[in-house]
Amino acid sequence: MADKIQSSRVITDNFYIFSFGFVCMYLLRAGESYLAFDTGMRPNAVLRELKTWEIDPRSVRHVFLTHADTDHVGGLKVFADAAVYLPKAEESMFDHTVPRFFGFVYSKRPAESYTTLVDGQELRIGGTTVRCISTPGHTAGSMSFLVNGSILIVGDELNLKEGRAVLDRKFISIDNEKRRESILKLAKLQGIELLCTMHSGYSQDFRNAMKVWAEEGATR
Repeated sequence: MADKIQSSRVITDNFYIFSFGFVCMYLLRAGESYLAFDTGMRPNAVLRELKTWEIDPRSVRHVFLTHADTDHVGGLKVFADAAVYLPKAEESMFDHTVPRFFGFVYSKRPAESYTTLVDGQELRIGGTTVRCISTPGHTAGSMSFLVNGSILIVGDELNLKEGRAVLDRKFISIDNEKRRESILKLAKLQGIELLCTMHSGYSQDFRNAMKVWAEEGATR
């Protein structure tokens, strides 16, 4: 069973986790504004956490979505004034190209207006750098984000179990072989100080969390 999400807290001086029970979102303070990574599922839950931490929703100016599943984009309406970023390949999940759950369900378009992202793209927002890493498998366009070279946000590509990265919850992913390859790709990254998942919290020991995957990748 995957680790429980840590309670809402400041992880570092300017980086927050907001826990909504089974899913979470992350906020990065960049000067007077914030960047959000995913939005949780329910707007009311997001608003409660923002109020608790005395954060004005209007100060969240940029929202990065790892993929388009409802539990990751459902709180997006809280950030009506924010720029929204979505992996380009994820559009296939809601344009009726790639279905979920045995071919019967398609994702919904998360926002009327958004900017698409591709693998290797790097965005500079103020003094913050966000590098886009394509990590398909959970969905067709799932993407991880490397923030300032040290914070890795992986969405649902992996979970943590006793602090180790695992490929679980396979039944809700569309291609677990691609997901495995994506985890191996992430395991090669260097300089990661914080590994962030959306359903099993975060680890401050990337090397230990990814040890088995790094060893497997080294034999290929």
